[in-house]
Amino acid sequence: MNFEKKESNFLKNNKNSKKHNEKEKLNENENNSTNNIEKLNQTILEIKKNISDIKLREQAEIENIKKYADKRIQDIKTMQLQHFYKNLIPILDDLINISNNTCQLNVKNNKIIEGISLTVKLLLETTKKFGLVLEKTVNIKFNPSLHEIESNKNINDIHSYVVSSIIKTGYIFQGTVIRKATVKIQKLSL
Repeated sequence: MNFEKKESNFLKNNKNSKKHNEKEKLNENENNSTNNIEKLNQTILEIKKNISDIKLREQAEIENIKKYADKRIQDIKTMQLQHFYKNLIPILDDLINISNNTCQLNVKNNKIIEGISLTVKLLLETTKKFGLVLEKTVNIKFNPSLHEIESNKNINDIHSYVVSSIIKTGYIFQGTVIRKATVKIQKLSL
């Protein structure tokens, strides 16, 4: 009986021990699963953050490309207009000269001359709308970036001279000198 009792106690203890071990394993598995889930959630958050960062960088890159393309298109348009104006200027000069010469010759009531004068006026107004500026101001200080002297005088102090008359009109487009004005200068009187 004693033996049976011991055996029964042993079996109970063994069952309890097995149950206890199984509970510990379940708890351990649950803890491991919880840790794994937390790690996976952490990884998912990092991946989402990386995806968000990549999307932001892509959007910024697209915006930079758009800005670069817009600037490049504007630069090309400006260069093409400058090229166009460089080719148009001699024609404008000729038309202006014809108009001025006919006025000096007192040719009046000639429809062709009136047409040329109107054409010059319209061309100058139109080119002005698109940014072409005429440099034909007199009595201003000589500026070598805007003016060139008619004769090849050797002048030491160019800042002490003013533009006395315009021989050829200068043209400026969007701050860029297309053609310098050819001028006569005189010494600045104090």
